[in-house]
Amino acid sequence: MRRTGEQLLLVSAAVYGVSTTVSVVALRVVRPVDLLAVEITGAAAMLMTSAAARGRLRRRGALRQMLLGALVPGLAFLFGDLGLARTSASSGSLLLAAEPLLSVLLAVVVLRERLSRGAAIALIAGLAGSGLVALGSGTSGDDTTLGNTLVLLAVLAAAVFLIATRRFNGNGAGLNESAWQSTGGALSVVPFVAASWSTGGTRLDTVGVAGWAACIAVVLCGAAGSVTFNQGIARVPAARAAQLGNLTPVVGTLTAVLFLGDRPALLQLAGGAAILAGLALLLYEQDKPAFTDRPHRPVSERSMS
Repeated sequence: MRRTGEQLLLVSAAVYGVSTTVSVVALRVVRPVDLLAVEITGAAAMLMTSAAARGRLRRRGALRQMLLGALVPGLAFLFGDLGLARTSASSGSLLLAAEPLLSVLLAVVVLRERLSRGAAIALIAGLAGSGLVALGSGTSGDDTTLGNTLVLLAVLAAAVFLIATRRFNGNGAGLNESAWQSTGGALSVVPFVAASWSTGGTRLDTVGVAGWAACIAVVLCGAAGSVTFNQGIARVPAARAAQLGNLTPVVGTLTAVLFLGDRPALLQLAGGAAILAGLALLLYEQDKPAFTDRPHRPVSERSMS
């Protein structure tokens, strides 16, 4: 069961990596608020319809899932779209590597999963690398400190989301949980979208076929990533799940370099190397093992015992 969960999380991580690059493409023709509205409402409509049609939509726990959805896709997508509009796809992808590190840190503090000295050193190295990526805009005019900071805020929201879903979700009902989470995310960003459209308007009415194709691709990536993540997280310890998220920045950076021609600055590459080195050390430490998995039951099960 754990192996299946890890495979699902790897698929989710890869899909989110592709989504980062596709989002940058979409943001070349639409405003961040436009993409935010399309990707969240589109995913919510698709997942709710699919869950209802398959008889998998459950009201029990819906409010909790909607509150989780305020983190992801809500705040994470909001900060992510605003940040990616101000930075390059490669920088955004490299910064996503900070999410597993933050998630491991939260797993230790909140879920009390044990961390070895070597893994602690890896965390420090990885977080320092995140700082280099965020500040090392180099010669690329697309990179800004503000954009990188917004991406890091999205990463923080995603890290908190991972820990929360590991703590509260335990049945692996990916479609049902993703449907309610996407709905909660959509509702949480409505005020921002309304305010932004009332003051700055929208570009959705002038987007061509290519622009809409990019937006729809982001919607599909978000829905697929969410479902596979929720199916996998119930089967894998939080620290291990965080490490598997290392695939996201790798896929995101590779697709940005191959398809968008991005060229990260030297300082950013150094920061990215530090991040990946920290993640590799975390993986090595867990295999020793660095983490001691503790039996964990969802809150709903503990309350019944």
